[in-house]
Amino acid sequence: MPLACYLKKANEEILVIIQIESPRALEQTEAIAKVPGVDVLMLGPGDLSVLSGVPGQFDHPLMVAAFERVARAAKAAGIHWGSVSANPVHTRKLLDMGARFICHNADILILKRGLEQIQEQYAPLGFTFDNRLAAMVAECQRQA
Repeated sequence: MPLACYLKKANEEILVIIQIESPRALEQTEAIAKVPGVDVLMLGPGDLSVLSGVPGQFDHPLMVAAFERVARAAKAAGIHWGSVSANPVHTRKLLDMGARFICHNADILILKRGLEQIQEQYAPLGFTFDNRLAAMVAECQRQA
């Protein structure tokens, strides 16, 4: 595509997604949703749970309230919202709350699965890989 055409189309197709990942951002969700040009609010549950003192507790009342707040703010502003989803059950829950922007799992987990698939495919050729993550997980499980 010629550069001039690309730039025109890219500027027409811009999507602005604001991530709500901290308690401070959550407090400002309604104001953020009303900023002209914002298309999507995205709740980042991993970071928000850690920064809110409930790491990984996505069903914690604080996190449930955060999902509800972002959903209400987006609806009131007439924009979309969404979040990360690890499975179809959670995706259904998000859709039922009005979410329309779903990130299926986390990029790091998708990359991990891809690398594990490469390990499996190339192992018969004699390639070996040092899976330090598996060793760390095993160590954590022994210590628990």
